Amino acid sequence: MRPNETMTLRAYPQNLGLSQRVSHKTGAKDTLDILRLHAGEHLTSSPAVPVQLAAISGLETSVIKHTREFELGNNSINGKTVDMQWIDEVVTVDTTEMWDIWNAHKMPHNFHIHDVQFQILDIGGQEPPPELSGWKDTVYVPPEVHLRLMLRLSDYTDTDTPYMYHCHLLWHEDQGMMGQFVVVEPGQQLNPSDQNHEQHQ
Repeated sequence: MRPNETMTLRAYPQNLGLSQRVSHKTGAKDTLDILRLHAGEHLTSSPAVPVQLAAISGLETSVIKHTREFELGNNSINGKTVDMQWIDEVVTVDTTEMWDIWNAHKMPHNFHIHDVQFQILDIGGQEPPPELSGWKDTVYVPPEVHLRLMLRLSDYTDTDTPYMYHCHLLWHEDQGMMGQFVVVEPGQQLNPSDQNHEQHQ
């Protein structure tokens, strides 16, 4: 930006793989201003953009120890809305997992996982495009599409403090499209006195 210059970050209509009716209903046809930037009178130079970005070390499919399946439906995940007293999944720390996400709905969803960044293995059976080949914590899941993620939760084990996975569209979150998981040490069990904790071996 130049001194005293004003710029606006604006969202334009986009093709999200939705029908016309759903596109209008979900805001995919909207044009709206998100952020206005106004430069000061005196600016300092930014560092040069690197010629080459950092290399990404991918997770290996050969070390996947567990696969979990999540079906995104009508404001629900695996047919359930969130219960804050219920643990849906138990993940063992330092274990590479595959999470298979299936959007069985005709609505769009953005799948987000707390406490971890993941890599996208494929979208609808195809390799992810370059912009989705890095580490992510949220991914767009088009209607009626399978998407597979690889992840490795490597810290913050606690049987009493859960993390969440959920659709990151705010109105879907508000309607309970979320689940909870805890990260445990190898062989660690949940508190047996909590009748709402689901036991996994």
